[in-house]
Amino acid sequence: MTLKKGEIIWVDYENRHHTKLKHPAVIWSDEVDEKANFFGVMLTHTEPNERFDNVLMTEEHFEIGHDVVFSNTHFVNQLFIKFQEWGPFYKRGSLTKSGIEFIDNNLTQTKPISFKNYT
Repeated sequence: MTLKKGEIIWVDYENRHHTKLKHPAVIWSDEVDEKANFFGVMLTHTEPNERFDNVLMTEEHFEIGHDVVFSNTHFVNQLFIKFQEWGPFYKRGSLTKSGIEFIDNNLTQTKPISFKNYT
């Protein structure tokens, strides 16, 4: 399966792990196949605080009709390296054009890091 920038992925519940992918992630590479590592932006419900520079999104940033839609959703202001070995991944949502533009305009931590180096 090929995924594109702005599509939201997640893994099955039993594959979620606190040091890997425990939140949905937005594909932030132009195109990803099932063999390549890729860049992603993590989605969370955690509000900004002294540790995390999370940015609140809006309903207009998410396509409707998917599992992952706006629900007091923030994006984590950090570009992450996502590893295929954490999968398999499944598409669970998608950002609208304005959602992609919103992250493009507000993502300031653009040097990719792994999640274990973030926490």
